[in-house]
Amino acid sequence: NYAQTTTNRLKKKYDIDYEIVFAGQVGAQSVAAVLPEIENFSSYPTTIFIDKKGKVRKIHTGFSGPATGLFYEEFKTEFNELIDKLVSE
Repeated sequence: NYAQTTTNRLKKKYDIDYEIVFAGQVGAQSVAAVLPEIENFSSYPTTIFIDKKGKVRKIHTGFSGPATGLFYEEFKTEFNELIDKLVSE
């Protein structure tokens, strides 16, 4: 499976020890079967931020890459601030 192989390579390259879920191909029915808790799924990638107690704290869809300039810088800042907050709790 291409997605599984790619995900495993990503986890190994970046030494990721948390779960990465592949919810299927783009399409609401596929995602709903794997993640029924997410209503109105809109796009990939989707990042689900879960705190130490298992509570979903934020769902972020999409990705603003380096070519988007200020949007990318804002994304990095918000992402890192949220991760720091969740880790410190």
